[in-house]
Amino acid sequence: MADAIGLALKTRVSHLALCLAVILFSGAAAVAAQGVQDISASADANEGISVYPPEFFAGYYPVTALDMVRQVPGFTINNGDRVRGFGGAAGNVLIDGERPSTKSDTLENILQRIPADRVDHIELIRGSAPNIDMRGLSRVVNVVLKQGQETAQNNWTLSSTYARRRIIVNGEFVHNATIKGASITLGLLREGGPFRTSGIERRFAPPGTLSEHRDEFSQRFFRFWQPTFNLEKKFDDGRFLHLNAKATDQRFDRNEPSFVQEPLPGGALSFLRFDNNIVKTHDQSTEFGGDYSLPLNKAMDLKFIGLRNSTVAHDRFFSSSIDNAGAQSASRIFNREKSVESIARSVLDWKLGKKHSLQLTAEGALNSLNANLQLEQDNGTGFEVVVLPVTDTRVKERRAEFSASWVYVPNPKLTVESGLKYETSRLSQSGDASRTRHFSFPKPSLSISYNTSKKDQLRFNIERKVAQLDFGDFVTSVNLTDNQTDVGNPELEPDRTWSAKLSWERRFSKKGSVTLTGQRDWITQVQGLVPIGNTFDAPGNLGNARRWKLDLTARLPMDRLGLKNATLDVTGFLRDSAVTDPVTGRRRVLENEPPHNFTLDFRQDLSARKIAWGWNYNNGLTRRRFRLFEEQVSHVGGGSFGGGNPRALSVFIETTKIKGMTATFDIRNVLNRPNERTRIFFDGPRSTGMIEAIETQRRKAGLRYRIRLRGSF
Repeated sequence: MADAIGLALKTRVSHLALCLAVILFSGAAAVAAQGVQDISASADANEGISVYPPEFFAGYYPVTALDMVRQVPGFTINNGDRVRGFGGAAGNVLIDGERPSTKSDTLENILQRIPADRVDHIELIRGSAPNIDMRGLSRVVNVVLKQGQETAQNNWTLSSTYARRRIIVNGEFVHNATIKGASITLGLLREGGPFRTSGIERRFAPPGTLSEHRDEFSQRFFRFWQPTFNLEKKFDDGRFLHLNAKATDQRFDRNEPSFVQEPLPGGALSFLRFDNNIVKTHDQSTEFGGDYSLPLNKAMDLKFIGLRNSTVAHDRFFSSSIDNAGAQSASRIFNREKSVESIARSVLDWKLGKKHSLQLTAEGALNSLNANLQLEQDNGTGFEVVVLPVTDTRVKERRAEFSASWVYVPNPKLTVESGLKYETSRLSQSGDASRTRHFSFPKPSLSISYNTSKKDQLRFNIERKVAQLDFGDFVTSVNLTDNQTDVGNPELEPDRTWSAKLSWERRFSKKGSVTLTGQRDWITQVQGLVPIGNTFDAPGNLGNARRWKLDLTARLPMDRLGLKNATLDVTGFLRDSAVTDPVTGRRRVLENEPPHNFTLDFRQDLSARKIAWGWNYNNGLTRRRFRLFEEQVSHVGGGSFGGGNPRALSVFIETTKIKGMTATFDIRNVLNRPNERTRIFFDGPRSTGMIEAIETQRRKAGLRYRIRLRGSF
């Protein structure tokens, strides 16, 4: 055990050293590039705004607005935090100065549906700016579209992925048209396919004696269909109408067999039992949203926003086991959830002058969840219902929020944004658990940005945030694969965070930029797992916590190294935290928060040959979880097929030689790096129990070869 801990510490130190080396390398490269002539995008009257015309992106041969936004120096798309309310959950991309009236659709998907030919220019806004809805963000991109285009256009994407002797075909078709001055977009997205991981799982009894050896694999099938609709209409008198709708049908199946053996004297293995876990889920959802804005006079604009999300989920879980004596056992779960979110929001923008602007908002929301879970077990005499707490419940929240924000730009170098939000809510739960509570939270904020030179900017931000409650935490959930039960907790409340950030940004050459951000968080009633009755775990509040984080975002041109039209994007973070463990009473890190991560993304465009090539590397994510009778450490190395997971090492080559089409061939997970997990089980609570067993899991997904075609006509 001590050796394992020592190895983990050495690994963590080496990863930390590697992250620091990447940060130092980026800083040195930025300093070395200071002498390069600044031929970046044109600057607005406010020095915090850079304008990128279509010519800036021409060398990348973009097909959609997403291709263009991804090439904005020093910018990474962020879909927003999981905080309460429509306003606080906004991402960092605007379209014609407006935020998309959606919460479930990603910015990547929205930008993917906009043809590159429709983009007039792109603005990178750093700090704050009058008449721009920053909502407390230090940096946003505004995609400004051309007006008056009447030509219909179609975008399409087709990809074919080969992995583990299987071919997966996905694609999207988007039709853009203008009818009577209204821009209409219709889209259909299809994703999915079979995926497989395989590996070995071992279970050890103290002092490190092998007790079980498991050969296992996970066979997954995923299918996702999503039609979308979008309408935009600008009227001559300045009024603007935007409507959007989408529907989603998603199915996921997983079959996870495990052949379990036990060791014999001499090192041989003998059959012990055969386990199998089956998961079948079917989710259907719809979203309708829209906004309508109108000018009241030359100084005031009023905007109304409406949104409604509805999701129905049906989940079935089956677990069975047969041992070497023929004895059988089985468990099954039937789970149904229906969630609805309705939001109405009004925004008044008031231009007080060239240096001042004021925004007033009012928002109301109604959220609800109806959930039912039934667990049944069969020990050889037939299935019988297992009674668990809080398995049939209804949760409803009514919430109102009012806010005011003031932006002051005394000169082109300095921008100040201050704001105050106040929310009040009523949260009620009925069914197996009955509880009604009232919350009210003031949420002040202050942002200051200062351009110390044409190349450098300092930004400071302090604000109070309130986390979004996951209504699923109010109902009991059971994981048959890992034999874990989390009891629904009607006493759960959102955590509140005071967050302070200080950022320094330097822009150089045509494409270069480096941004370093230091962040410190003071969290009250941080959410995590708490023990219930010394028997179960439940989502709950752990008390006060602290967290610090150092972020790096850099784009480094490689021309000085002899690589013309090449860039290296570096992103990464270092993070640490502290909270009192509710079981042991000792200080530890927050669970599920990786201590570090970095990504290196290289691309070189050979414009004369209409070819680009590059590679991407990610060092993986390590997370820790703490339960009443268990501690868990997992490392996502890059082999999983889950969305957003690191891809370890990938390489690609891209060509635009065929007019109107971009063809990309890439190989992902080149190193076939495994995903690993270690579970430490105790014979009692972690505070007093002894280690009962240690379980290690190591799975690989294999290499993935993909051909992706994108075009427009």
